[in-house]
Amino acid sequence: EEEGDVSPARQRTSGVMRLTKLVLTLLLLGLAGQAACQEDDYGEDDFGGGGGYGEEEEEEDPPPAPAGDGAARELSSVADLEAFMDDNDASVVGAFLEKEMPDPAAVMPEDWDEDEDGTWEAPVVTNPELAAFNSIASSLYNYRFAFSAAPDVLAKLKSKTGGLYLYRSPKFLSAEHGDKPRERFPSTKLSESAVRNWLNSKAQPLVGLYSSSTKERYSGATLVVFFNLDFAKNAKGVSYVLKRARKAAAKLKGKLAVAVASSTDLSYELGDYGLPTDKPNTILMGISAGGQYYAPADGAAAFSGDTMSEFARAFLAGELTPYEKPEPEPAAGGGDEDLSDSDDDYGGGDEDDEDKDEA
Repeated sequence: EEEGDVSPARQRTSGVMRLTKLVLTLLLLGLAGQAACQEDDYGEDDFGGGGGYGEEEEEEDPPPAPAGDGAARELSSVADLEAFMDDNDASVVGAFLEKEMPDPAAVMPEDWDEDEDGTWEAPVVTNPELAAFNSIASSLYNYRFAFSAAPDVLAKLKSKTGGLYLYRSPKFLSAEHGDKPRERFPSTKLSESAVRNWLNSKAQPLVGLYSSSTKERYSGATLVVFFNLDFAKNAKGVSYVLKRARKAAAKLKGKLAVAVASSTDLSYELGDYGLPTDKPNTILMGISAGGQYYAPADGAAAFSGDTMSEFARAFLAGELTPYEKPEPEPAAGGGDEDLSDSDDDYGGGDEDDEDKDEA
């Protein structure tokens, strides 16, 4: 060959190399463009926040808090007051002569000039006593709170100077057995600890409601009667149980508290006493004391005033043994399961290795 001539084989090799470089260049340009697009899609938006998949999703407003979650309700009329107190639980009512008032702590500035600045008036603020009341209501969420500054409501409450009042549930109240419908907080200064202690000691009548929100008020040993506690659909049954429970409770006062509970609402607690959970229409009894639970020795005995009194007597005499839940049975099959990782269970093995090599 003459100098400068190139063999066909070398020409083909050179052409393949140039084509390969062109393909690689185009590939790199394509990857760079894709990265730029992703940066636009997921990068910062116009407001400096993180981007997304295009349009920003609007955040939904949180659902409103349920009524009766600790916030005090304002009573604007006597009808509101009567409706609020018609409840299975106690009602705590704050009476205030005014909702707002001139700030008692405000002081006129020394350089105030009435000719230039006008007549000085203290700024209006929420009544400090009402503010303290609302703060307590938000903390003691297991009680029902309401307040009013309406003159007709205060007249109904017979409150001339304001105050804090506790009304026991009219559905469990028994004047015959000494229950008072109303108590008044003994001070004009409200503090959370003082109000809590006062309510815990006064809220429950002789035989009151035992529920998830009231059980903490029963700090000592308590005999609970579980049954169909429905004033609308089981009025006669409720009256039957309450009469006998009150009669027994009057004799046990100072020794053993007595309460009634809905066997449906507290069905999850029946097992703690060893009581059946599949008999909602049966009247059952249990005693809770210091984290231990007791059932009558003769659990099959029908409820009556006599069986209730005997149950209380046996407990106070130390004749009962607390119920102990049986240990849960081991899972069927027994033995320890082989928890070691295996290729078959987790998709490991040669196929994964081959995939990694290929990648």
